[in-house]
Amino acid sequence: MSEEPRERVRVTNPLTVAAPHVRRPVRDELDELSGVGDAYVRALVRSQLRLTGVVVLALAVTLGSLPVVLRVADGVVDGEVLGLPLAWLALGVGVYPWLFVLGWLYVRQTDRLERDFAALVEQP
Repeated sequence: MSEEPRERVRVTNPLTVAAPHVRRPVRDELDELSGVGDAYVRALVRSQLRLTGVVVLALAVTLGSLPVVLRVADGVVDGEVLGLPLAWLALGVGVYPWLFVLGWLYVRQTDRLERDFAALVEQP
């Protein structure tokens, strides 16, 4: 019972001969609406929504508490400046600089978010 020697067979993993992963630009991912591109856009929208929430919360806390402060602080209600009640000046004039600052900060941060996203898309 002599066995003939068999030819040796080489066994390999098929994944070792697969093509290497090619990095694709983000722009291509966005243009093709792939899962990666969708994740980038969702991240941008989430960050913009988070920024909007922070600004709305700051606005609600500060301007929402103003009537409470005016109601509780008797000196503010009774005070006058240039013949006008201090409460009227606070509500009629004092609110607008705060609205301007919040708007300016919001636009500045939104521009920064979009600039960062554009830089990410434009990188090779």
